[in-house]
Amino acid sequence: MLFLVSGVVVIVLLPLLVSGIPPWMPACGAAVVLVAVTALRNRRALRLALVPWQLVLFASGLFLVVEAVHALGSGPVLAAIAGTGDGPLDLLRVAGTGLVGANAVDNLPAYLALEPAAGSPARIAALLVGVNAGPLITPWASLATLLWHGRLRALDVDLPWGRYLLLGLVAAPVTVALATLALALTAG
Repeated sequence: MLFLVSGVVVIVLLPLLVSGIPPWMPACGAAVVLVAVTALRNRRALRLALVPWQLVLFASGLFLVVEAVHALGSGPVLAAIAGTGDGPLDLLRVAGTGLVGANAVDNLPAYLALEPAAGSPARIAALLVGVNAGPLITPWASLATLLWHGRLRALDVDLPWGRYLLLGLVAAPVTVALATLALALTAG
């Protein structure tokens, strides 16, 4: 039952996240539904220890830093780095900028910082490719990676960050480049 409800919540949530309303609204609504259903089905499963508090503080700090840098005028600099145009090389440039930004500060704040520089739907899609397929190099590039690593540690599975970095240096650029080129073929 919980799995079914979770699947329905995700199906409803996805279009709401791109509908133009502030993303925190549907995200909070989804969280309320999931907590309520879990409370009805298995109240003992709900406990404060489930919240990854260190990651919540870390992510909050990242968003504050990115917003402060944006307020200091980073927009024109980021726009110059991301470039313009919808050609294949232009899309590779914005996707690559997303990849580097995600690995530097985390994929969510990197997307928010670079979105104003994207402009067109094809460029936004390329940026999404970069910030979602690219954060495979640094541990902090994606909160999902940090959550995943925490689960591995809880299961006594050791994947050293050095090995993760080396594998990511191969996988991230190849994945982002191929996905962006496929996007360029369909967008053009």
